[in-house]
Amino acid sequence: MGWENIGGFLDRFKSFKPPKKFMQDEAVEAINRVIGVSVSPDDIEKRGAVIYVKTKNQALKSQIFMNKEKILSEFSKKFGSNCPKEIRF
Repeated sequence: MGWENIGGFLDRFKSFKPPKKFMQDEAVEAINRVIGVSVSPDDIEKRGAVIYVKTKNQALKSQIFMNKEKILSEFSKKFGSNCPKEIRF
C-alpha cells in the first residue's frame, strides 16, 4: 500500500522540464557529437519545442541543417518525448 503512494509521488517528476542552461549544454554536446564542431551555449536558445541557433557562420548553419535529424535523434535518446522537435536559425 505504501508503494502505491510513492509511485504516485514519483510520477509528478516525469513532467518536469530541464532548466534553460541544462538544455543549452545538451544542445552544444549533441551538435559537437554529430558534426564535431563546438558551439557556444550562449548561441543556443530553446523556445517551446524549437532549438534556435544564433550564428552568422554560414558553413556551420549548413552543417547543422544537413545533420538536423541526427542532432534531434541525439536529443530524443536523452529526453524522450520532452525533446525539441525542430532546429531553426
